[in-house]
Amino acid sequence: MATIRKRRKKDGSFSYMAQIRIARCGQPDHSESRTFPKKAMAEEWAKRRELELMQPGGILTAKWRGVTLNDAFERYLHEFAQDAGCSKRMTIQQLQRFPIARVKINELSSEQITEHAVMRKNSGVKPATVNQDIVWIGITLKTAAAAWKMPVNLNDFEAAKLLLRSKGLIGSPAARSRRPTDAELEKIRAYFRRSQRIRPTALIPMEDIMDFAIASSRRREEITRIQWTDLDDEAMTCWVRDAKHPRQKWGNHKRFKLTHDAMAIIKRQPRAAGEDRIFPYNPKSIGTRWQATTAACGIEDLRFHDLRHEATSRLFEAGYEIVEVQQFTLHESWDVLKRYTHLNPEKLVLR
Repeated sequence: MATIRKRRKKDGSFSYMAQIRIARCGQPDHSESRTFPKKAMAEEWAKRRELELMQPGGILTAKWRGVTLNDAFERYLHEFAQDAGCSKRMTIQQLQRFPIARVKINELSSEQITEHAVMRKNSGVKPATVNQDIVWIGITLKTAAAAWKMPVNLNDFEAAKLLLRSKGLIGSPAARSRRPTDAELEKIRAYFRRSQRIRPTALIPMEDIMDFAIASSRRREEITRIQWTDLDDEAMTCWVRDAKHPRQKWGNHKRFKLTHDAMAIIKRQPRAAGEDRIFPYNPKSIGTRWQATTAACGIEDLRFHDLRHEATSRLFEAGYEIVEVQQFTLHESWDVLKRYTHLNPEKLVLR
């Protein structure tokens, strides 16, 4: 039952504090209070709150009263995203700046989620980018419900997501088909050579790294993790440590087949004392150098990851079968592999 206490204020007037305390077997007692200028108001509030708290989940909802979606984002980043990639953390941190982050988590509705998506779309953002917002809102809400027992309305979230997809406000990114032309690669190669002549000892051997990416189909992070002890000269194979995987971030070590060109590039790398890696460079520095080079060469919309696309396509053009290409590229499935396959008919090897 609620207790109403009359209190005298400094100016001589009175206020009334309504306090509700509910004892629960085997659990901490729940207590909350509120002060009103009139007794009738205190009694009305106490009566209404007692009825609300007696509803199924009422006390749980009261526990998280005032907690916003931003609070959930902060807790998720602290407890579950310590090893998350930079792009994932940036998506969540950007979400924290939008009005939806200030909504109380137990009051978040499908309408508010839809409004956020519409606002983002009207600002010129593509459906794939809006989808990333919705994905991370969903991950955070599901974590809040499962790990922290927050009173989250997941049905409302799923309803909003279904509506947004049906209206085209969210969607998957378009399959990328960018391949560098021979002329673009020669222009980039010439730029790297000029840079190497100017500062031969201070620069990353970007020409070799570019050619190795095309010859091996390895990502830049994977290239910089390959070690001399991972190499099997006779079998023409090498281990890649922590290969990218949709669900397994660490410990996914896999062996891949090397082309003759890839092996030749490895063989000409110097072996520094005390350094186990074949390409002992920072992948972020490689990315920065690549962006600066393509900009300097006037080449638009060519990413370093497009070299993996190029490598995959060249393997098919050389006549390798799907299962053989997978031994080089380590793609998880044909469905994923085919997105990177945009063949040039004139380069197909006739049998």
